[in-house]
Amino acid sequence: MLHDRNPLFPILQDKIAVKRFAQERRVATPATWFVTDDPALLPFDSLTDTCFIKANHGSGWNILCDAGQLYYFGNNNDLLDANGNVPQDAAHSALLSRAQLVDLCRQMLKLRFAPQEWAYQLIPPRIFVEERLYPLVGGELLDYRFYTFDGVVRAINVGSSSYRKNRENIFLTPQWEPIAMTRYAERLPNPLPARPAHLQEMIDAAQRLGSGVDFMRVDLYETRRGVMLGEITLYPGGGSPNLPTACPRFNHWLAAFWKHPGHAQARRGNI
Repeated sequence: MLHDRNPLFPILQDKIAVKRFAQERRVATPATWFVTDDPALLPFDSLTDTCFIKANHGSGWNILCDAGQLYYFGNNNDLLDANGNVPQDAAHSALLSRAQLVDLCRQMLKLRFAPQEWAYQLIPPRIFVEERLYPLVGGELLDYRFYTFDGVVRAINVGSSSYRKNRENIFLTPQWEPIAMTRYAERLPNPLPARPAHLQEMIDAAQRLGSGVDFMRVDLYETRRGVMLGEITLYPGGGSPNLPTACPRFNHWLAAFWKHPGHAQARRGNI
């Protein structure tokens, strides 16, 4: 965040531009149906019954179109239930009119996400419409996050809406073995997430995407249309302390895989 000005990074953080990067490395991405810098031009009458409207230059700037209704989605902490549906109690508070959505998108376009995260500042702001992804089997769509160092996956984190609501979290090895922690801020999911049918395909995809880059977190989904890229994150947690877990032993073990010239300066206390 402080020193690395790799010209590839703004592409990786741009939710539109990263799709071409992924496709060039043979990783599928959700379809993009419309892109604009003027939200008033969004084709509401021709949208499918379910899709997402997003901003490409930040995180959590997401709106769900479901059964013709528009909902502020954010990071999906509260909107969807464990079956991927919008419950009635959440629907009322999140519902948007078309005018409200256009106004919200205009506000998004004026914002710069996380000024301390350099790569986001070079992204031309756009609003885009994207297909909604569905899990390979029933239930909610799980987010598989691959911590990838110079093209090698070292750990996998699994997330979902229900995990966040229940304050559950888990890290696993690439062999799908739970990694024991010495300190937990969240509970382990019960039951533990099943090994995905396309685990090796997802690992291979994350490693192709991460080849030549010292670190990235690759978020993938196992969907009805196959393995799909969710996003690539260069600054998970925005550099906050005590992340990605509350376990210092695990955090230091994971960080040891990150080989970057800035590390030597950091150890000398210069940054």
